[in-house]
Amino acid sequence: MFHSTWGHAITDNIRRLWFLKSDDFKSQFKNCPLVYLLCTKREIFTLESYKNFRRLLEILEVNVDHLKLIEQPTHFNKIILPDESFYGSREFTAEYREMLDIVRDFALKNRTPTSSKKIYYIHGMRQTGEERLAEYFKSKGYEIIRPEKLTLDEQLNILINCESFAATIGSISHNSAFMRNGQEAIFIPRNIKSFTNGYQAALNQFNSINANYINSTLSIFGDWYNNIFYIVSPQLKRFFGDKWDGYDEDDFKAFLQYVKNSLSKGLSINTNELKYYEKVLSDFMAQLKKREDLITAYDMPPHWEEFQPTFSYQTHIHKKGWIAWQNEEQVSGSTEDKLDIQAIKINFPNHKVYYSVYYNAKEGWSEEVLAPAQAGTTGKRKSIMGIKIRLDEADSKEFDILYRVHTFDGTWTDWAKNGEAIYSHGVKLNAIQIKLESKSTC
Repeated sequence: MFHSTWGHAITDNIRRLWFLKSDDFKSQFKNCPLVYLLCTKREIFTLESYKNFRRLLEILEVNVDHLKLIEQPTHFNKIILPDESFYGSREFTAEYREMLDIVRDFALKNRTPTSSKKIYYIHGMRQTGEERLAEYFKSKGYEIIRPEKLTLDEQLNILINCESFAATIGSISHNSAFMRNGQEAIFIPRNIKSFTNGYQAALNQFNSINANYINSTLSIFGDWYNNIFYIVSPQLKRFFGDKWDGYDEDDFKAFLQYVKNSLSKGLSINTNELKYYEKVLSDFMAQLKKREDLITAYDMPPHWEEFQPTFSYQTHIHKKGWIAWQNEEQVSGSTEDKLDIQAIKINFPNHKVYYSVYYNAKEGWSEEVLAPAQAGTTGKRKSIMGIKIRLDEADSKEFDILYRVHTFDGTWTDWAKNGEAIYSHGVKLNAIQIKLESKSTC
């Protein structure tokens, strides 16, 4: 069965063709008709119109003229279905490797010089923000390649010559299978659901490429394939040694368009991805909120801000540094390890939370800060012995905010709320919980 998507042409479409090169086929079955099915409509895919796949078959020495498309119920006395040599996850056979080696050997044999040493393969379809992503790679010396505009021979020559290949994860990234051994590849996952992609993980092994996976997406809506959003992330800039200086206005514009497209399709938020991207998305939304003119210009639908992270908090722990953000009522820190809390950050998008920490009798309370700022210190080995947290007047009419701390002696304090001071009475604290209680009577 032949698939019309190019990535599946590399993986699924050729995984049974190893049999055509076997001695059994050549000695017993070479005169049998070779038949195939399509997993899409004929007007979308034919071997005549899908020239790059036809060329791939020719390079693999498959006699394309002997292939017959089955378009209606057909009876045969006997059907031979070769086993698969690629299993769609991380498993493959020597026979599959040999087929890819045939293609790479062809590329090496017909190799001609090219100036394209660093290349970015752009997907372009159904991917908001990728043009911005591609421009960033271009600024790093990458040539932007639109593979659908090139013949397979032209692509193979570019891939076999390149020293670094970059692409978003999916069909387009599978072209890395045709690179030389040991070359660099940079993969940008679509989202958490397809972060590694089993196909790609297997293909990375064929030529032992130096594969780098860099998170540079905020694809938080339920449709993991048709609605994807990319940013130029802190992680991507760090990979290239660039200083992170916040998001560009183009990132915000692209995100707003992505949200509008998603809401117009009725897509729901993917809670798993929201949790995974929570810190990055919180920072992103906090900066976006300051650009009211941009939000207004995009005429965002009502309640769109519901699609952002809710209440969360993060603590800085002795020997561990800043640990992962926790959602409301989750424990930040550890009730088992005796590692003291030295600082805290709270984030409650579009709401105002004020908090300060208590050091000791001599130093007293820190200056009160507004979320998501840091209260406490880092790098000074300075424990905090108490905390107080409050909401502003408007939010306090809607919520009570409650909090308690866990101390080195193995006990939790009672819950305090709405700005009440809570002390550990000189015992270091190693965990904290915070929660909100709605005052709504509905």
